[in-house]
Amino acid sequence: MVLFSSLRRAATQPLQRHQLPVSAWRKNSRSCIQLGDVRSFKESGHTGDADELLRAVGGIIGSELPDRVARKELFEAHAVARVVDRHFPEETEITEFCAGCGLLGIFLMLLNPRRRVRCSDKKKQLLACRLQDALTVHWPFLQGITWEEEDARHGQLKTRGELVASCHACSVLSDEVILTARRGRSPLVLVPCCYQKAPRLPREVGWPWLPNWSWKRWPWLEEGSINAQGRDAIHAARVKCLEEDGYEVWEEFIDPNISKMNMAIVAQPT
Repeated sequence: MVLFSSLRRAATQPLQRHQLPVSAWRKNSRSCIQLGDVRSFKESGHTGDADELLRAVGGIIGSELPDRVARKELFEAHAVARVVDRHFPEETEITEFCAGCGLLGIFLMLLNPRRRVRCSDKKKQLLACRLQDALTVHWPFLQGITWEEEDARHGQLKTRGELVASCHACSVLSDEVILTARRGRSPLVLVPCCYQKAPRLPREVGWPWLPNWSWKRWPWLEEGSINAQGRDAIHAARVKCLEEDGYEVWEEFIDPNISKMNMAIVAQPT
């Protein structure tokens, strides 16, 4: 008990970032939001420094789930949700693939409570349960967010044309998200990451840890030769495959201080 009390007091001690406005914090930090951050989120409201939703969610996470959610995840999910909302404000059916803790889906529903949001990932994290429960106390409509545990290769849309969103689907998971969107003729907002430059995927059998995954699933990657050319070539190939499939495609960028992998693919079937 004494140790727990000491740790809790330490967590509430002012830190160097607390002397700065929230907008000036190191946004790419993987350090978790702490109890001591709550005051900064509240004070930023008086100065108009940071977005109201960002402050509200950050404050609740700090007070009710301290040391659980990385600061980067908070800033990133909020930024990507704003991109989705800017391009597709009226879309009410949304599936977030590779959802992780589900924070992107939460922000999407907070921005428009009329939305029906479904989160999909191979396994629902315990943090996702706790995060949704903590925030539902303040916004009861968040209990409407549903979850499905499914392999990205078998990702299914409940409604043809529903919006597909994903924030930092790693490597070829981004290509799986593109496949899912194309199958449903769905609008897409995708922030890829982990551009694999030196692929080792065999032509037929796939990776040992990803059985039955083959380059044939993603012909725009030309069996890995596109990957070998680096990030720009992979991005260009993804955009081209969407355009050739009848999509209008835009490039958006979130704050590079959140992540160097800050390019978003925004696509709308025509």
